[in-house]
Amino acid sequence: MPESSGEDQDPSQSNRSFLTRSLPLQNETTWFILVNALDIFLTYVILRMQGVEANPLANWFYKIGNIQGMIAFKMTTVAVVCVIAQLIAAKNLPAARRLLIFGTVVIGGVVIYSLYLVSTRV
Repeated sequence: MPESSGEDQDPSQSNRSFLTRSLPLQNETTWFILVNALDIFLTYVILRMQGVEANPLANWFYKIGNIQGMIAFKMTTVAVVCVIAQLIAAKNLPAARRLLIFGTVVIGGVVIYSLYLVSTRV
């Protein structure tokens, strides 16, 4: 993952609006969202191949709300983690960075395992 993050802001950014300035840990957050999007896509592929969702909570949302319910659950979880990381970053930037990197690595492992399942046809 690239080293640079949004916390190395130049002073001119302090006058920019909330919507146009860089967020702390912008790169780490982007990677976290990307691997989660890959997880959702691969879960969809596995389910279409008659596989199952291994996460019991996500599976419950899948059963009550079909694929849309599972996607809503997973994306809500991603959004909550991103907001929590930003709140932590305001007080402890290194801890927030560790949270996002840990989440990215864990979900990255799930993505690798899902790729294995897809490549071996579940």
